[in-house]
Amino acid sequence: MKISTKCYKNSLHSCTIALLLLITAACSGDLDEMATYQPLQATKATTTLNFVGHWLNEGQRENFVRNLAREYEFKNQHVNINLKFPEEIYYDQLDRKSNEKFTARVMAEGITDWDILRINGEYREVYDILGDPDWAKKHLVDFSEIPEFRDRTLPELLNGSAAADWNGIIPGPLVEGQYWALWCNRNVAKKIGIEVKQFGMTFDDFAAYLRAVKAYNDQNPNDRVKAVFESYVWETTQAIAISLYASLMDSPEEFMSGKITEKRLRAWAQTLQAIETLAPYEPIDPSWRTTEWTETQKDFLDEQYLFYINGSWMYNIWSGIDEQLTLNCMPAEFPGFKPHVIYPAAYQVTWGIPKNAPNRDEAIKFLLAMNQPDIADMWTRYTKCPTGIQGDLAGTSFGGDQFEQFANYVQHNYGTNIYRYYESSAWMLDAAHATTENYFRPVIEGRITAAEAMRRIRHELGRP
Repeated sequence: MKISTKCYKNSLHSCTIALLLLITAACSGDLDEMATYQPLQATKATTTLNFVGHWLNEGQRENFVRNLAREYEFKNQHVNINLKFPEEIYYDQLDRKSNEKFTARVMAEGITDWDILRINGEYREVYDILGDPDWAKKHLVDFSEIPEFRDRTLPELLNGSAAADWNGIIPGPLVEGQYWALWCNRNVAKKIGIEVKQFGMTFDDFAAYLRAVKAYNDQNPNDRVKAVFESYVWETTQAIAISLYASLMDSPEEFMSGKITEKRLRAWAQTLQAIETLAPYEPIDPSWRTTEWTETQKDFLDEQYLFYINGSWMYNIWSGIDEQLTLNCMPAEFPGFKPHVIYPAAYQVTWGIPKNAPNRDEAIKFLLAMNQPDIADMWTRYTKCPTGIQGDLAGTSFGGDQFEQFANYVQHNYGTNIYRYYESSAWMLDAAHATTENYFRPVIEGRITAAEAMRRIRHELGRP
């Protein structure tokens, strides 16, 4: 066998050092002690937690999950965490329900290799698949019964709202807080000569911003700016109308009632009338019908749009694309006819533990370790989003930038007077007529008038 010169020299060098150490030890009388010396051995993990993660390729949110697992392993060296993301296990980008389908399958089969599942606030979706309203109670550990969990969770979330989302239990820490926003690209605003309000935006303000975009485009046809991003994959511009409508309600309960009343119909009529006045400014570019959401996320960073409607998680997606350009983005409060009494936001349980998980007790310890003040503060610093875990910092943020300021504003101004965007009762106007068209889209695109839309709505509801 031929040995390379480099390997031979390395071996000779190592042997020489070993011989010198041996001679030194013998001369100093420490030979016996050296013979019994054993190098330190790393503790071998005796438990492997199989953990379904979340937020792959979403910037700091992915880093949060990975660092969480690494830190727990370091502090608990008997535990190895096998972190796998849905994209590595079951997620199908073409099937937006693949997450809840996986959870439903695990619940139905009653057998799982996974200790911690990604459930991500999907009680209703799994319920729809299984047809069992008690599926979470039957199959998931209830953290609301654990004093340590209750002591470190925001009290207002323990007073019914969190458990109501899961039909009576809380299956894990409410680590993820989120809000929806009218994201503004500040460089675009500066280019067209406006300054967008971050808080307290009125409908008249919003209309003026769209009018400025139209004026700029008329004067600069070779440097056009699109007003509001929209994609056929995930339509979000309706959030503007929902917010306007919500501002006409006197209470969160009235907004979420799901019962048809004349007041609610009049409020939606006023909303559509306002939306109709925006149509001449062409707020939604016709290209939205062929715009892929995942393939165009950088367009907002590249200053192609003034506004982008979506959740606070967009900070993490954009910063993963270009951290510097993300600093141009500002989350702004949705416009209203008057101050809102309710706002689109949520605190949700991201992970849960099956009662029959292979390492259930260790998995519970892991999620309780997540439900700590230092983790809450790490989440806020990393993601610029609020959290349902009580932190040590004043408020939910440092208040150091536009992202933290907005998270702090939403949490302190609305508390639990919030709704998930997709739960909005304005989409259906009446729970008994859930398929009734609300006609936002044809009105904002100028295809029909608000008056014609309301005539059709009243006819479909049997309310002439």
